[in-house]
This record gives sequence, structure tokens and C-alpha cells, in this order.
Amino acid sequence: MVVSKGWRAPGARLAERRARERQRQGPGMKALQRFDQTGSRAVRTLLNGLPTWYVNLTYEAYSRFYEGQIRLGLPVSRKLLQSEEEKCARAAAKLALSLYHIFFHVTGVRFSRREIKSLLLEDLARKRIRLTEDVILLTRRELVTLARERLHIDEAYLPSIVSEAMRRRILRETLRPHRMPAYFESTVEEKDQNGRGDYEIVTYRDYTDEGKSLAFRRLASMEAVTAGDSRPSVVLAPGIGCNSNCFDLASDHSLARDLADRGCWVYLFDPRGTGVNKAGFDPLCTVDTLIDYDLATVARFIYRRSRGKPMVLIGHSMGGMIAEAMVLNWGLRRHFHRLTMLSQAQRDVLDRVLPPRQTSEACLSMIRGVITLGAPKFFQKDSHLLFPLSLWLNHLSRILRLRYVPFREAIWLLTRLPLVRKGTQALVNSNVAHLNFLFNPINHSKDRTLPVRFLERCGESIPLGLGFQFLKAIYNGEGFKRMDGSRLNYSELIDFFPEEIPVFHFWGQEDLLAPPDNLRYSSRYPHLKKSLFEVASEADLDQVVFSSERSQLVDVLIAGAGHVDLLFGQCAEKLVVPLLSRAVDAAWADWSYPGKSAAA
Repeated sequence: MVVSKGWRAPGARLAERRARERQRQGPGMKALQRFDQTGSRAVRTLLNGLPTWYVNLTYEAYSRFYEGQIRLGLPVSRKLLQSEEEKCARAAAKLALSLYHIFFHVTGVRFSRREIKSLLLEDLARKRIRLTEDVILLTRRELVTLARERLHIDEAYLPSIVSEAMRRRILRETLRPHRMPAYFESTVEEKDQNGRGDYEIVTYRDYTDEGKSLAFRRLASMEAVTAGDSRPSVVLAPGIGCNSNCFDLASDHSLARDLADRGCWVYLFDPRGTGVNKAGFDPLCTVDTLIDYDLATVARFIYRRSRGKPMVLIGHSMGGMIAEAMVLNWGLRRHFHRLTMLSQAQRDVLDRVLPPRQTSEACLSMIRGVITLGAPKFFQKDSHLLFPLSLWLNHLSRILRLRYVPFREAIWLLTRLPLVRKGTQALVNSNVAHLNFLFNPINHSKDRTLPVRFLERCGESIPLGLGFQFLKAIYNGEGFKRMDGSRLNYSELIDFFPEEIPVFHFWGQEDLLAPPDNLRYSSRYPHLKKSLFEVASEADLDQVVFSSERSQLVDVLIAGAGHVDLLFGQCAEKLVVPLLSRAVDAAWADWSYPGKSAAA
């Protein structure tokens, strides 16, 4: 392993700079600064540290009453805790009912629903068919085999049975249309409208493996790219409780347009139930769902539609987590025989979840690089008041019978009433006792309405399954684990990340949700070349050097940046965007179509 000379201990360069500044100051100024720092620490302890300790203490005490049912408190949803056998039984019963009606409609014979269900469960157990999330989708061949060989239905009825199954959309073949989007599904924004440039925004739609409809958008500068070129494709994935508008907040605060202006094909990913997928809200959606189905579906669609052009994944917060975890999953298949730290039962579950080896290798060829912005590997529940307060949602969701965490509704209340809106704006533009976990107000001093506009345009309610998975990660502090029987800890298995795929991490020095402590995980990655750069001003940009080595991991620590400041504001504009663009170029390197160009 080669470690770059640019690698320094976290905060070392900033600490040295501050030390030099203190040496140049007089004794009076030094005393004043020490007094100010002491007062600041005292206020933080009083308003943040002590309440955090107290709320954690009360949560632990209350949860002891329910420890016999689940250590984290009462289950928020029975469905979230159902076993694999229960999932199979529910899915088989649902499909059996549909098949019963199809067979009766076509043949006039009433087959036993119990018999159909029993055959489906048997085929699931023998892996002749498979469960995708919470449903069973048959292929045409599997349906014909079931009808002809298991139920002995006459050959003459099979075409009508298949046709009826296609009409009812219970066959996998019906869920992968390859049609081009119609012209009316695209819009054009002209420079006269936005004051910036001419952009085409196209909305695509595909179906996940378990049959969920998923839409996403492509934004491209009409002056910077041409159909069939070899310019980079980038996929932007938002964080929890957020939609893809966080990358396109306004014409002058848009990471998506910044990349588009530099010649990238930009794809905006919205998890199910958010943004352009708001109608598909799924209360049982988890992070695993987004990793296994949603983001993977978008990646495969882009790769297929662009005729084999790979992509760079860029994710903020949870978006970065799912981007890395998706690639890690494909790498785990490659090293499956080395996962001896898992029990046999865990390995059996994981074996059913991961794609086959050949498919995994094909998926890895779609990814040119991964860039994350403030994507945490773990949480410390005693580090900020937000975390223990969030844990109480575990009990409140039971008491109030919530289907989701009503974040969007809370934002509406905080931003629509005039007096309340002024109070909200004052809150997000202050940072008393470091209670502001989203922004460092100094980054938005030129436009103090920007944080509230972000909440209004980008905030989304959180599915109960997704929230529950985050609560478990906050509670145990051991990293991020899958919710299924594999209990796979993504944070602890990054040793198996594909080393040929470069990774670039951007961290905010003032980020309270993904603090610089996460840098300790960087030593676990298998990449040959590792670098850490600390950037405090535009003068430091030239010191950041990305290697031509494919097997590289780069950590960039941005001074003064909070969690959302990595997306827009002064830090993002002056420091993050220039470096992120260079990271995309480094990941893309010299890729081009090997032969004749295809439509992008």
C-alpha cells in the first residue's frame, strides 16, 4: 500500500495554522480568545451535552420495560420484524389468489388455492422461483412449468394463461419496457428563463426487480454535451429525508447544473416515495431496499440505455452510504468464500440476496468511481442532542401509530406560518451550543433565506422502515447493518470493497452528523494509494492532487463545512465544487466508447 505524502492526521494542518496565528497575537488577544473558547464550551455543555446525556438516560430507562420484546423498544411495525417464512407465506398466498382467478377464467376449472400456494412455497424452498422483497414475480417459463407440469393444465390453454398473466402484470417480463421516453416527458429550460444556460430535463421510468415503478431525471446542458459522446455520466443520490432537489436547489445553487456545465450527463435519483416518486411511498422501505433495488435499477437502466457507458456515483449523506454499499455488495459476491466472520445461517441469507458472480462482475463494470459527501460510517448517540431525541421516535411511532416520520409535515408547519417562519429562519442561521446539525451559518451569510428554502423544497417524510434502520444504527453505534437475517455490517466489511474502483470522500470539519472521526475507517479500504487533504481556503486547492491510479482512496476535509454545506453555500461554491469536478475527471480518466458511439 502506498500512502500519499499529502496524507496527514485529521485536523493536523488546520491545527498548525491556528498555532502559527496564535504565536503572532499579543497576550491580550490570546487571553480574550481563551475566555471566549471556555465560554463557548460551557454553553455547549449546558445546552447540548447535558440534555443529550439526560435524554439518553431517560430513553434507556423507558426501554427497559420493553427489553423482552426488542432491545431498542417496542417494534414500530409487525411487518418490519416478520421472518423470512412469513414473507414467503404472504407472497405465495397473494400470488396464489391471482393464479387461481387466471386459471379459472381461462380453463373454467377451479384449482385449489391451497394447492397452488403449496406448490409456490415448495418452489421457493427449492429456489426454482425467488422472492423479491415481499412479492413473487414469475417469468413466462416458470408460469408455463407450473401450469403444465405441476397442475397438468392442457397445452392449448397456455397461450391464454400467459396473455392473462401479462395483462395482470404478474410476470417479470412485463416490468422491463425498453421504450424511449416520449417527447412530452422532456422539458427544455432556456437561458432567458433561468439566467444560466439551456438545459434539457428528461424523466425516465423503469421497474425494480420486485415490480415497483421508479422515475428519475436526466439533466444535460444543451451546449456542453452531444448525443453519443463519451462525456461522463454521473448519478446524484440524496440523503435521508431529502429528494434530489438538494442538488438543484436554485439556478445559482445547483451542483447538478455545475456538473452539467462541465460536460456531464447528470442523472438525479429519487428514492421511492420522494421527489418524482412521491406517489410510490412505501412505509416498509429500508436502506437495503434502496441498495438492492432502487439505485441498482437506475444504474442498470442508464448503462443499458447509453449502450454500455459507465457512470460515477455521487451521494450526499445516506445517498453516499447506499452508493458505496451497492458497490460493496457486488464486491462481496467476488469474495463470498472469505466471509468467515458470518455464521452459516447469515451466509445462507446473504447468498440469496447478492446477485450471482457473473451478474455482480457485470454490475461492477458499470461503475467508474464513487464520490461521497458527508456519508457517515457510524453514529455516536452521545455526541449531539439530535440522536437521543431521534431514538424516542421508536416509542412515539408505536404510541401514535405512525406509518412514517412526518418530517415533511413538520417543515410545512415551521415554514408556512409567517411568525413561525421567521423563528425557523433565525434558528437555522444560528449555531448556539452547536445545536445546528445541518448548517454552519457562516456559509450562508450572503443569503440567509437559503437554508429555509432548502427545507421547503427538499425535505421529505421518512418511511418507518428506513427510520427504524437508522435508529438501530444510532442506538448500537456499531455501524450500519442490514435488516435481514444476514445482519451484514456494511461499515465493518469495507475491506472487501472492489479496489479497482476509485473512491473520493468529502468531509465537513463542522459536520455533526458525519464528523471527521469517520476518517478512521479509511485505513480499512483495500486501495493501493490513499491520500488525505485538508482544505481551508481556495489557496489550498492546488495542493489537492488526484492520482491517475485506479486503485485510489482520497479523503478531502473541508474546513468550516457543516453537513449540508457540502452541497451549496460559500464552502461548496469555492471549495467543494471545483474539487468534486476534478474527482469526476479523475474517476472517468480516459474512458471512451470502444467503437461506434451510441445514443447517450
